[in-house]
Amino acid sequence: MSDMTPRIHDVRYNAVEQCFEALVTLHTPGGRVRVASQFDAPMTTDFEAASRGLLNAALIGLSDRSALKSREMRKPIMPPRRVGDMSHAA
Repeated sequence: MSDMTPRIHDVRYNAVEQCFEALVTLHTPGGRVRVASQFDAPMTTDFEAASRGLLNAALIGLSDRSALKSREMRKPIMPPRRVGDMSHAA
C-alpha cells in the first residue's frame, strides 16, 4: 500500500507578502494533485502552525477552479500498444 499522507514541499517565507508558501501534494481517487499553497502569517509563526495553514489552504485550493495545481494521472494497468505491434495477431 502506498503512503497517502499529504506532503508539504519546500516551505518558504515571502517577506514581501508576509506569508508562507509551499507546494502541497494531496492524494485523491484520481491520482496525486499538487497545489500551490499560501498561508498569511507573521514570520514568527511556528512551523507546525504554518504547516497546518498551508495544508488547509491546499485543501481549499483543491476545489477552487482558479487555484494553481497540477494533477498526476494514475498509470494505466496495461501500457498502450505501439503502432505496428502485431503481437496480438495469430
